[in-house]
Amino acid sequence: MPRRVVSGLDVTGMENFAAWIHGDGTAARYGGTPVGLPAGAGYAVGNRLVDAYLEATGRTAPEASLADSRDVIETAPRASPAVPHPASGRGPVRG
Repeated sequence: MPRRVVSGLDVTGMENFAAWIHGDGTAARYGGTPVGLPAGAGYAVGNRLVDAYLEATGRTAPEASLADSRDVIETAPRASPAVPHPASGRGPVRG
């Protein structure tokens, strides 16, 4: 499951928000295009990414709140094998 969300990390635009963050049910309810995700999948993977980033950098959440998103996305997969790298999709998926 996380690989599907990670594959959409470069997707932009508010029209895509519901599907990638809230899941297909919400996307369909508001006229969006489903992308194959259950409710809350984006939040769960986002939480894993941030946790891995904080662990790798030793920063606290407040310290990292202004971090560049690209830095978080590039750092987290190297720090945690549970988070596949967005470019390759490689890495074991836990949970």
